Amino acid sequence: MALPVVAFEIASERYGIEAVGVVEVVPSVPLRAVPGTVPGVTGLLRFRGGLVPVVDLGILWAGRPSPARMSSRIVVCELERAGAEDASGSAGGGGGTAAHPTSWADAAAHARPRIGLLAERVLHVTSVDPDAPEAGEGPRTPGARGLGRIVRDGAALLQLVRVADLVPADVLATLVREEGAPS
Repeated sequence: MALPVVAFEIASERYGIEAVGVVEVVPSVPLRAVPGTVPGVTGLLRFRGGLVPVVDLGILWAGRPSPARMSSRIVVCELERAGAEDASGSAGGGGGTAAHPTSWADAAAHARPRIGLLAERVLHVTSVDPDAPEAGEGPRTPGARGLGRIVRDGAALLQLVRVADLVPADVLATLVREEGAPS
């Protein structure tokens, strides 16, 4: 089974995140600083009329800021929300669904929270086969994050990851406000 992924590098290691959760890949632009945030949160990105928090994967994974390169990009991803939708995409209530909103207000009400991932090199969108004979699991290291399946991407190896693997839960919790929570 082919799985489309966005391939990128953190500290010279290749990773891939499922393309289905990626909203857009944008150039690394100056961000709005947010004083007092947790380490790794580099600022806010103005994106499609809203603000998206951005985390620097270099800081979170390698302990150093991602170097500024022509290939540096911000991968804007949707986050899962507890109870937001079932597997069919139905959010319940209102006239539309998240997949088929009836108005811009309906679409905004059902939009998932987003996060930007600053990667030092975004390489390409590719299809990989996580079930291929040469694919395998990463080592089982207690407490280690992001050790998903390792697959072949051309001549290189690529490790499949999710946003929750890349960004620690405590950092995500500071960035995403649950529905109904006070501002």
